Amino acid sequence: MTVINFVLILLVSYPWPMRNAQGNFDGPLGVSATLGDGRGSAVSPRFHRGIDIPAGPGTDVFSLASGRTISWPHPNYEIEGYVRVGNYHYDHLTNRVRHDVEVTGILEDPINPDRIGDVAEDHLHFQIGPSGGPYENPLSHDGGPDNYSDDGMPIVYSLDLWQSGSEAETARELDNDEVWGKVDIRASCQDRQTSGGVNTTSGIYRLEWLVRDIEEGTAFGPFPTTIFPQVQPPNNGAPVLLVYDRHNYRTASPFYYWVTNPIINNQVENRYWNTKLRQGEEWNGNDARINSEAQYPDGEYRVWVMAYDIIGNGGDTLNRRGAEDEDIILDNFKPYVDRVVIYQGGRVIKYHAFWSEPVSDTRLGSLV
Repeated sequence: MTVINFVLILLVSYPWPMRNAQGNFDGPLGVSATLGDGRGSAVSPRFHRGIDIPAGPGTDVFSLASGRTISWPHPNYEIEGYVRVGNYHYDHLTNRVRHDVEVTGILEDPINPDRIGDVAEDHLHFQIGPSGGPYENPLSHDGGPDNYSDDGMPIVYSLDLWQSGSEAETARELDNDEVWGKVDIRASCQDRQTSGGVNTTSGIYRLEWLVRDIEEGTAFGPFPTTIFPQVQPPNNGAPVLLVYDRHNYRTASPFYYWVTNPIINNQVENRYWNTKLRQGEEWNGNDARINSEAQYPDGEYRVWVMAYDIIGNGGDTLNRRGAEDEDIILDNFKPYVDRVVIYQGGRVIKYHAFWSEPVSDTRLGSLV
């Protein structure tokens, strides 16, 4: 009887496309921008499709995979271009390898792989995925690059509340002392990277928000929202402006995020927080008719926004590390008369009547 043993080898990380100070590809190197960061402009917005790795001009770049090259000049630059080998894309290169030649990659020969170009300015743009997308997050693809680590803490600088629809051309900020109706939450956030001992800043990998009733202590959430395991999808154009505020659009962190618009199944959904939501309804369900049937009765609330990097740093509301809050007052409902009591001399009740229907019902009936 012949026994055949099958050994499954899992790739738990992959090499960096440039050498470290020790001359190998084990890293870690710095990361100065992450997948999903805002790029372009409010007129032509797009998501960053990979990571940026800081490096000086002339630094040698190598392909991870072996194969034939696609090597073309960059349409937006005079001397820079990109090289693609398989699903790995390297951008902002000079002295590029010729187009359609065979190269040996680091995965095949980690000692003497073929150089494919030099860093043109101050960083290499590195992305993973087919030419038309989707593009995977290089910091999580196959376990991420070798020895990648990051103990930098994300920062939530501020959060504010806006009338729903403020992602569009007209924005209306709400006063924290009088919040009502359907609300968009916006937060200014930034991640701090420390990979390779290089201190840099970038966008956020993941965001959450929650609401706490200050008087009762009841918490609602946390509600997961922005997350970037890949882009394209979510696609460039309108979806970008559901993540990043068009009125404060920028291409470097900190970014202004519309926190109430989640990315679900790699699609950005245009949502809001309905502060008048009826109990038991979905996020976009019916409004409460009176205060007692509301999911969020009128009163004081604390709204938190929590930011995380891909390692999991952040979201610490106890120590405000990667988290920030604002206290607000919800004011959706007008008061109404529950009962009528008339006293004589301050003690003797001369008249006492109340509505014949329970206060949780909008049909209050007659006064009895």
